[in-house]
Amino acid sequence: MKVLLADDDQDQLDLRRMVLSKSGYDTIAVTSAAAALEQAKIQRPQCAVIDLKIPTEAIGLGLIRALKAFDAAMRVFVLTGGDPKRIDGLPEKQLVEEVIVKGSSTAYLMKKLGELADNPQAGLQRLRAALVREGTVTFKVKAVPRAAVSEVVGLTTDGSLKVRIAAVPDKGKANEELRHALADWFQVPRSNVELLQGETSQRKVLRVRK
Repeated sequence: MKVLLADDDQDQLDLRRMVLSKSGYDTIAVTSAAAALEQAKIQRPQCAVIDLKIPTEAIGLGLIRALKAFDAAMRVFVLTGGDPKRIDGLPEKQLVEEVIVKGSSTAYLMKKLGELADNPQAGLQRLRAALVREGTVTFKVKAVPRAAVSEVVGLTTDGSLKVRIAAVPDKGKANEELRHALADWFQVPRSNVELLQGETSQRKVLRVRK
């Protein structure tokens, strides 16, 4: 699983990256909110672990919103040196997996990341919940054409939504069937499913609106 790490404390960032990398996670480490969003768009991580104050709480909250707006399926953990209940009343709390106090055992964060990797169905549920909550979701898709039936299978190891398509990739037929399958799965009109990237590739990016 690819994990984005964002913290303006270089020592803490290096330590966290070392521990996660040794455990087999593909890590991306950055020291600013702007760099975090830029790398998220380039490398498309499945999970982000970010410092709430990077360097201010307002910027950290903005980063949470920006990451989820870019990829609603991304799981976001927030690290804070203060009271973890500080953001309980804020709308951003609904966008994150958990707020973890800095200084907590690294094993706890590793346990939480492991639970995400082992439970792809939870990712599917979050994607649907994000559409209900936000009104729009943008996500990656791995399309598998020439299937017996069209169906949403689950999440791949890189966080993409795997969808089998009962159509061949000829003159846009597979893309149209993909839009139809996703519209059924999300229970929205087909016109609310938009292909953003990957018209001729198995790897695609789509946006769905309520």
